[in-house]
Amino acid sequence: MSFRIIESLNVVDYLIIILLTFLLYLFRFYYNYFTRPNPLPGPLPLPFRLESHFFDGNIRRFAAELCQKYGDICEFRLGGHRRILVSKQEYIEDLLSPSRTVFIKHENSQALDMLGIVGRGMFFNNDYDIWKINKYFLLQSISTHGFNEEAIKRTIELFEKLNGYWNSLKKTLSCNDEWFEMDLLPWIKSLMTDNISIIITGERGCSMAKYYDTFNSNKSKIETVFDDPIVYDSDKFSRTTSAHIKGTFSLYDVYPFLLRYVPFFKNKANAILKDRDYILKTLGNMIEKRRFDFANSPQKLKSKHDLLTLLITANNDAKKSKMIESLTNEDISALLYDASIAGAVTASNTLCYAIYYICCNPHVKQKMFDEIDSVFPNNSSDKLCLTSENLAKLRYCESIIKEALRLTHVVPVLKRVSSAERKVAGYTWPSETVFHLNHAGMHIDEKYFVNPTAFDPDRFYLQNDLSELNDDLGNFDKENNKPINKKCSLIIFGRGMRLCPEES
Repeated sequence: MSFRIIESLNVVDYLIIILLTFLLYLFRFYYNYFTRPNPLPGPLPLPFRLESHFFDGNIRRFAAELCQKYGDICEFRLGGHRRILVSKQEYIEDLLSPSRTVFIKHENSQALDMLGIVGRGMFFNNDYDIWKINKYFLLQSISTHGFNEEAIKRTIELFEKLNGYWNSLKKTLSCNDEWFEMDLLPWIKSLMTDNISIIITGERGCSMAKYYDTFNSNKSKIETVFDDPIVYDSDKFSRTTSAHIKGTFSLYDVYPFLLRYVPFFKNKANAILKDRDYILKTLGNMIEKRRFDFANSPQKLKSKHDLLTLLITANNDAKKSKMIESLTNEDISALLYDASIAGAVTASNTLCYAIYYICCNPHVKQKMFDEIDSVFPNNSSDKLCLTSENLAKLRYCESIIKEALRLTHVVPVLKRVSSAERKVAGYTWPSETVFHLNHAGMHIDEKYFVNPTAFDPDRFYLQNDLSELNDDLGNFDKENNKPINKKCSLIIFGRGMRLCPEES
């Protein structure tokens, strides 16, 4: 009977059915919008996730425009989710307080599932019990004295290597004066890539060597480096990791149907899966090799203090004590992946911005040099003896980094998803509400920072006790000689339970 009805329909009938279906969808979509709980000001949403086509990916500018137009708390729709944008310090402080009701960091996404590490590691893990175990092992590893001293030692070695490349380039380019011009960013990125590589995995990278090779006509000198069995291609791994994470978030809000069947999106999804397989295979091989070394020569590994070795050591100790659930190879891979994506790019960008602001402010540069000379007086050797103890004395240098991160953010807008009902800004929000915390806008708000657009490290340096900066941050009224701080006014690496582990 139904087939006969279908056969009796003509083209006009089909068009009417499609039109009615479309109108019904529009009616339902906007009915749900206008009857939503806790209505807030914001742009009118578009059906079929069309708003995603008008979003250029610049979340900082987008959040600033919404805040300016709609106020400290507003809403927008993106990727099929209603999102609450919060720009007021009190509301942000509430959402970042240690609580499992806003523990979740990412809403569910088909593209996110393609990462292959959802539910593992820390960054992409919304399972509190698993996340807590992973955090325990990570903190056990990076909190050791050996890890910190090894990180300092390797960083110094790589800076010396970088200096050697620059001196070699200067000779190659036949520079007659003391200065020559170069693009700093790719050098710093390759430096940090090699730095993260050896600190995280214990494997010596080749990113700086590869970048230097682009200036060097004598290829044979560099090719021998890659034949060294202890060198792995950190440059390829870093580029693949970067492409993997960018590709994943570019498909974050795409319909699963499109990812599976539409050629354009399917090809992009396949590229992400290919990158994922390469990353997991590379990390898996490292873990298996290190476990083999640990089983056959555990005494030899006692001298190694990279994250991979320390994780395996802590994991073996946990197995013996049976006090906490141990990690699998997949768990360790996820933690190394998190450290990789959170290390090289963020560190290189921060360093470049800090250098930029220092160069633009000669008085800051001089004050920084004066502090360094006071911590390392009468240094007659060619190499500085850097330790975690004397680095902690560089309070003004720390203030420079904080001020650079205040103006140029690693993550300008944080995201949290409520895992249970939560009251925020006088409204009661149901579970799975997506909050975007516009702390980048708060950092340049006169309510929290005096002369907020100026680069002024003194706003942090003049605090009596820099250890209090995690609680009372950001302002100093020089005219009245008193702090005018507000809690949570400076957010760099998050806060609360999902604070970046390196800041814990």
